[in-house]
Amino acid sequence: MVHWQEMLTTPKMARAVSQYSIEYVMRFFMKGRILVGNDFDAALVLFAVQVHVGQKAFRTNESGVRTMAFSERFPDELLVPVTRADLAAITGFSLQIIRRKVEKLEKLGLIRRVGRHGIAISHEFAASPERAELMAFNHRALFKMLGQFDELQKGG
Repeated sequence: MVHWQEMLTTPKMARAVSQYSIEYVMRFFMKGRILVGNDFDAALVLFAVQVHVGQKAFRTNESGVRTMAFSERFPDELLVPVTRADLAAITGFSLQIIRRKVEKLEKLGLIRRVGRHGIAISHEFAASPERAELMAFNHRALFKMLGQFDELQKGG
């Protein structure tokens, strides 16, 4: 098997990895936007909150989250808050846009406020079948993308 760094050294593989990666991101984004009424900006803010949660939990493997099934409840103690300023920095949106999107996501029950400035995934959304399906979809799309890489390595 070719190491991923070696895959990116040849122009053919680098282009393919770039193309398949963007297709993967697009499919995930298109699936996830449905949760927020096709509001792409709100979807990006929701995903930014999710990424913030995942960065700490998965890098440290707190509470064994790396081995959890998609249907298992994400530990409440790991639903760490992020600030609006952090979301603005992550997404490139203005604080005014972040404020509006946070209000929308809050009304939809996808996020919650924590203290004065914190925003976190809501407990309900963290345990919802919709989130589990989104993560399962993510898994299937990622599996497909990695299969495409494997085919390229084999010369297919």
